[in-house]
Amino acid sequence: MKKKIFVAVNLPERVKKELEKYQEKISKSFNDFCPIKWTRKDNLHITLFFIGYVDFDELIDIFNEVERAVKKCSSFNVKMENISYAPKKENPKMVWVKGEKSPEMTKINKELEKNLFETNGESNDFIPHITLGRIIQWQFKRIDLEERPEILEDINISFTAESIEIMESIKGGYVTLKSINL
Repeated sequence: MKKKIFVAVNLPERVKKELEKYQEKISKSFNDFCPIKWTRKDNLHITLFFIGYVDFDELIDIFNEVERAVKKCSSFNVKMENISYAPKKENPKMVWVKGEKSPEMTKINKELEKNLFETNGESNDFIPHITLGRIIQWQFKRIDLEERPEILEDINISFTAESIEIMESIKGGYVTLKSINL
């Protein structure tokens, strides 16, 4: 059976609690019913690289490639800048916390792309973000455009990333398969 695997930065508990407060605030901004399926606090993270569906016997190679990609990295600062609809305000799919691009996160993303998919590491435009919630499309579209609350809030949340996690997406959440200290 294939496993859905990605590489991520887990968030400190204090950051998760702060983001949970923003989820509550946004929920209240919808008058009747909030058409957003919120990400559970324990599942909040920044995806550095989505690997995809892999067989169990491929995991050791993936662990080794991720370790190779991050071995020269030390801990780094992560700064989250704003909360908004994404990817576009006109037809959003989610509410996200957008982060500042850091050289370290971009480097890890490019190294993983190059090592795992044998590319030149220049094909994707990495945008560090945290998915706060996914919009339930049919319910959201029933709200008149003028009635939809604006979601655009500048924030200043930062923390130091001390490790990188290789995670598996499972029903109802995520599980860390391997943590690599920076």
